[in-house]
Amino acid sequence: MTTLTQAMTAALGGLALTAAFASPASAACADLPAKTTTPGRGVIQAAYRSGAVVRIADDDQGGDARASIVGLWQFTFTSKGNANNLPPFNPPDNVPLDAGFAQWHSDGTEIMNSSRDPATSSFCLGAWERSGRSTYELNHFALSWDNSGHLCTPQAPATSCMVGTANIRETVTVSANGNEYHGVVTITQYDNANNPIFTLHGTVVGHRIKP
Repeated sequence: MTTLTQAMTAALGGLALTAAFASPASAACADLPAKTTTPGRGVIQAAYRSGAVVRIADDDQGGDARASIVGLWQFTFTSKGNANNLPPFNPPDNVPLDAGFAQWHSDGTEIMNSSRDPATSSFCLGAWERSGRSTYELNHFALSWDNSGHLCTPQAPATSCMVGTANIRETVTVSANGNEYHGVVTITQYDNANNPIFTLHGTVVGHRIKP
């Protein structure tokens, strides 16, 4: 694995990807590449979608209590199905997009500690509900910051600024033994005017961390 391109490192804190992926299109707690849409946007207006996500009781029918999503997980996001995106938002399949730890709480909330540089805000928050037997939907939001000043408007004398909100959507299914989950993830990055900059698709794998 090698670090991202210099531009990506400056803008996003240097998330490591495989050597085959030299494009600066990756996401760590929704990292964004060193590219935005129309400059000069004002202060961010929240990109949160209307309607609260309400948790369905975590009582998987059939007595499969081990399949509960509640707990601490080590996760990995991997790119899949982005080849048709415009560069640089077209990472090849099997390239890691992010990795870290996620805590799914019994009250239907979730928190993620991403591999993103903490100076750019590596913690982000979500809400989840059960959508089927051992299957769960996550609606997750992150605030993407640039600690290099390159994406700030104006660039000088600013040294850091908020770039926009990112929305992470996951659908995961917990294994019968309750120790793994697998599913899909979609990451959409918005600018400060809530215009989408890019959307990435991938797979997600989680491994339960036990006491």
